[in-house]
Amino acid sequence: MVCGHCKKLAPEWKKAAKNLKGKVKLGHVNCDVEQSIMSRFKVQGFPTIMVFGADKSSPYAYEGARSAPAIESFATELVESSAGPVEVTELTGPDVMEKKCGSAAICFISFLPDILDSKAEGRNKYLEMLLSVAEKFKRQPYSFAWVAAVTQPDLEKKVSVGGYGYPAMVAMNVKKGVYAPLKSAFELQHLLEFVKDAAAGGKGNLPMNGTPEIIETKAWDGKDGEVIEEDEFSLEELMGGGEDANVDIKDEL
Repeated sequence: MVCGHCKKLAPEWKKAAKNLKGKVKLGHVNCDVEQSIMSRFKVQGFPTIMVFGADKSSPYAYEGARSAPAIESFATELVESSAGPVEVTELTGPDVMEKKCGSAAICFISFLPDILDSKAEGRNKYLEMLLSVAEKFKRQPYSFAWVAAVTQPDLEKKVSVGGYGYPAMVAMNVKKGVYAPLKSAFELQHLLEFVKDAAAGGKGNLPMNGTPEIIETKAWDGKDGEVIEEDEFSLEELMGGGEDANVDIKDEL
């Protein structure tokens, strides 16, 4: 038989769960059935609300009001206080792809110009911009990553990046196998609007036609790129060298 306090909490709990969806997970346990769980966490009365943080083996009891607004406020403050620094991670291999994009609701990947085109100063400006965007949405279940131009060819192919230049950005849902491209300029305000639109359901989602093959690459060292000078060859060397070659050329001219 369900207790009166439990009946009173049920609609408030359901409302809070709906409003916190995607931010905080709320669940419930029937201790009449799951008595081992009740014993494990030393539940004495009903309803008991337990808060599970990073250490899932050591929850603590919530002692606040049993209303939806109070529960939502507590959960939101908890998330804000526990949110770590934002990251925009370089996509250097399949393990990074899985970690950043495998479980994220939306993974935003930026394709930045070759280091010879932007130099370190230009690339760092792009990364600072992306960090600003990530900071604005750090309480959302999104992740942000970046790759240098042409370093992940199959990924670029799957999301149709490259033909219209760099920088570029796509919003990707790996589980659903869909993506949406940024169609406006790669500027802070446009990026913020793009992320906001993607969070609202996106516009013009496209199929990726398969999981992108991510290859292992070397992480950027933070420095300017170096131009590799090719060996120069004289006309004589290209034509095979020797006096006979010179005679033949003169004769043909």
